Amino acid sequence: MPVMLVCGVINWDTALFVQSLPRPGEEVKVVRKSSFPGGKGANTAVAAARILDPGQVGMAGMLGSDSVAEEQIRILEHEGVDTSCISKQPAANSGTAYVIIDSKGEDMILTHMAANLMMTEEFVSSNQVSSAIDGASTITIIDPPLAVASAFLAKAKKASKMTIWSPALLTRLGLASLQEHAKHADYLVFNEHEAAQIALVDDGAAACRKLSDVLGCKVVTTLGSRGCVFCWNGAETIVPPMDLASYSLKVASTAGAGDTFVGTFAALKTRGLGDLEALFTANIAAALKTTKEEARGSPTFDEVSRYRNDARMRSLFSGIKVR
Repeated sequence: MPVMLVCGVINWDTALFVQSLPRPGEEVKVVRKSSFPGGKGANTAVAAARILDPGQVGMAGMLGSDSVAEEQIRILEHEGVDTSCISKQPAANSGTAYVIIDSKGEDMILTHMAANLMMTEEFVSSNQVSSAIDGASTITIIDPPLAVASAFLAKAKKASKMTIWSPALLTRLGLASLQEHAKHADYLVFNEHEAAQIALVDDGAAACRKLSDVLGCKVVTTLGSRGCVFCWNGAETIVPPMDLASYSLKVASTAGAGDTFVGTFAALKTRGLGDLEALFTANIAAALKTTKEEARGSPTFDEVSRYRNDARMRSLFSGIKVR
């Protein structure tokens, strides 16, 4: 039985590499095209599985009845992810996403959710999913429909599970729409754009503080190459990033870095690490992912540990201050 269960979106990604991202109405030349598995939920599950042992991470989601679904299942199982909580929707297409990536590694993503949107509250209450929730110690929810996220959070909280929620696209619904459900989350994770959008505050750190105060839970806001900010019970700390250049590494694509962060953080909390060390290590994992083009380019536990145990990184970690 998996000790960690992830609920979220499963997509197949088509990446288009360009020199610069297009402006409205502008046509740009595609330098090359690539295709690989993606989706925030599946990316997060794979990132966690590379930190934990095979079979310790389960994935709950919805696929279509097409050949893409079979390939997604095969790849997830190869990664050691338990797929018994993935359902296939008859006469539906599996989710797809189109990722435009510029020469700096910055991206623009267009997603066709398709079968992903067919997850329902009944799916959460099914015997298979209910048993998986009961058997897990950590429940991570990233980007399913709001009704599904709400049902997962409520069921997990009732069963005294650790809950980590990354609302992602759901932040567009506004703070009032998410506030009632957030009370069941132990940790909320936003990127700085999502935090600013939902808190109506431009600064990522200020948005994190506001959200933690309003929602009454631990809030993490990722800041890209600047690390992340963590707010809880009126306290705040900036968790520093890994400087890729100091290790002679370069950014290839930021797509999937946030999913790597969430999956690694959740897996390390499942392993029993404290908040700050789990966040610091998740920053390292997210940075290492950006050196790979594919959205599921997350590192293994050994790869992350090699950098985390480097003297420069340990010194950086010891300098973290709580305000």
